[in-house]
Amino acid sequence: MTPDCQRSCQGRCRGFFRRWLGRALVFSFGLLATGALHAQTTLYWDTNGTTAGAGSSPSATWSTSSSDKNWSTNSGGTVTTAAWTAGAIADFSAGSDATGTYTVTVSGSPSTAGIIVEEGTPTFTGGTLTFSGAGAGVQVASGSTATINSQIAGSNGLTKTGTGTLIVGNTANAYTGATVVSAGTLQLSTGNVIPDGSALSVASGATFDLNWGNNETVGSIAGAGTINIRSNTLTLGGDNTSTTFSGTITDGGAYGTLVKQGTGTLTLSGSNAYSGLTTINAGTVVAASSTALGGSTYGNTIASGASLQLQGGITLTEGSFSAVGTGSGGSGAISNLSGSNTLAAAVNLTGNTTISSATGNLVVSGAVDLGSTYTLTVGGSGNTEFSGAINNSGSLTETGSGTLTLSGSSANSFSGGFNVNDGTVVLAKSAGTNATGGGAINVGDGVGAAGSAVLSLGASNQIPDYVSLLTVNADGRLALNNFSESVNTIAGTGKIDLGTSGYLNVGISSGSSVFGGTVAGTGMLEKSGSGTLTFNSSFTFSGTLLLSGGTLALNGNTLNVGTLHITGNSVIDFGSSSASVLNASNFIIDSGVVLSVTGWTNSVDYFYAQTWSGAVQNTTGVAPVNQVAFSGYSSSSTQWQSYSNQVTPAPEPATYGAIFTGLVAALACWRRRKGGAR
Repeated sequence: MTPDCQRSCQGRCRGFFRRWLGRALVFSFGLLATGALHAQTTLYWDTNGTTAGAGSSPSATWSTSSSDKNWSTNSGGTVTTAAWTAGAIADFSAGSDATGTYTVTVSGSPSTAGIIVEEGTPTFTGGTLTFSGAGAGVQVASGSTATINSQIAGSNGLTKTGTGTLIVGNTANAYTGATVVSAGTLQLSTGNVIPDGSALSVASGATFDLNWGNNETVGSIAGAGTINIRSNTLTLGGDNTSTTFSGTITDGGAYGTLVKQGTGTLTLSGSNAYSGLTTINAGTVVAASSTALGGSTYGNTIASGASLQLQGGITLTEGSFSAVGTGSGGSGAISNLSGSNTLAAAVNLTGNTTISSATGNLVVSGAVDLGSTYTLTVGGSGNTEFSGAINNSGSLTETGSGTLTLSGSSANSFSGGFNVNDGTVVLAKSAGTNATGGGAINVGDGVGAAGSAVLSLGASNQIPDYVSLLTVNADGRLALNNFSESVNTIAGTGKIDLGTSGYLNVGISSGSSVFGGTVAGTGMLEKSGSGTLTFNSSFTFSGTLLLSGGTLALNGNTLNVGTLHITGNSVIDFGSSSASVLNASNFIIDSGVVLSVTGWTNSVDYFYAQTWSGAVQNTTGVAPVNQVAFSGYSSSSTQWQSYSNQVTPAPEPATYGAIFTGLVAALACWRRRKGGAR
């Protein structure tokens, strides 16, 4: 083909395509303009033939049979009636005379694009109404009420429009898709008429009413309207979707119950007024308003694997929750989603339970019952605070990187263990009020970095004197935060930080301890009672070590201390196969007090006092020097040496032996030298 032929052919093709496209567009726009693509045929209910109106009491049969000619194509009802046309819109008004109560008997399964009730109070009974087309449903005019007791079917859900009331009452409804209340009221006349998987949406100004004695299950709830559950149970969430309902759930004071199931999240952000229980069997309920769960009720439930989350700076007031498990996705059975929120409710554990704060601050102000054997784990990178009492014989564990605060004026009395595995726990009850129970306390789990688990005081005297054991592990830190505390026994290899003025009394009930960590700060550590405190590591402590009784054992380690103050008859035990060194920058021994030194070996163990209050160096037999008694020596032989600042018994037999040996050796050398000269 020549180039000219090719160009001619291409031109004809382009021209044909333009003409075809133009005609197609004209045809399409013409259809749109006439509504032929989207308009539905509307048929009007008419039982009196060509007489105007539908009939004042137009009860009749709606079927697909050609013999049931109860439909008019004229809104005034003045033309000959005909049989039903499948897929048409059914308008129940043909004039203005069908204002009373009448019955529409459905026979078979007519399909309709929707029902319009313009007037009167029709009741649909028998058969199946199949709604076809998207958004198909029932429109009820203001002042009218329609009741559908027929089965409702179809794959496009059910939509209620118009400001009137639609009552449904067939428990065999089989439609799929959402149930949408766009306006007016959708009311139930019996229970379980909405398909369980149908998502319920109630628009602002609209109402979904369970009526009295009708429990209902829906796939989920959404919207901003009103749901009146009355004295019933509304179960939702089975479609596993996540939705938000910002409207009002009410029960008129009739103790209605809300049950959440399914894996999705339901966010309740409206002002709810139901007075019954909230049961969270699965998934998550997010309380995003202070009245999200209605009025205060005892006996709310959070099942294993389910979660209650708080957000939006709210105070959620309820009587009590029973809770168990780690929550949806491990987020916690109760958790703080965002903001600073308060759960003003008692929490009763029915198994091991996690409460967490992802971000922000969560305050649980009610009492917490740990049960007889359960563990409450507190996690998350946010902050959590318990201001009520924690009771019973379960245990408490902090695992998150955030801060857990135990505050308030009610004492905690739980008797199980208290573990700070990670993060920070602040004991901030009123001074003198027990923030922990009587079980063992473990700070750090030995896994994290040094200081990654902290137990800190927010007030004085937070730990009961009868606590069995306080262990500060390698990754733990006990921070006195300049407050005062007394414990019976300590252990571990972590850090005790007294701060600048903190005070820790160990051995308050004469318990014995072995501690292999460090003591930091410039505060005061007191060893009291008749037990033994063994330091199993070497460290420098700039503060004051006060001995008021019992024994301090060095166990082959070096202890450098700012001030060593002896206030009661005490023992310092140097005993070990290795050298023990005690070096006090300042040494004080109160009048009339005796310090006994045991296990001390000359030239192996050393006791230094850089300054000794009231003592004179190189003197013996006078106070306060003679108040220090070394085992095997008389206290009158104790001396504070000027050349080394060593506290030591004098005279020292071993020293005399060394001097005698040196003299003998010197004499032997002199004799050999003299003999050689001969």
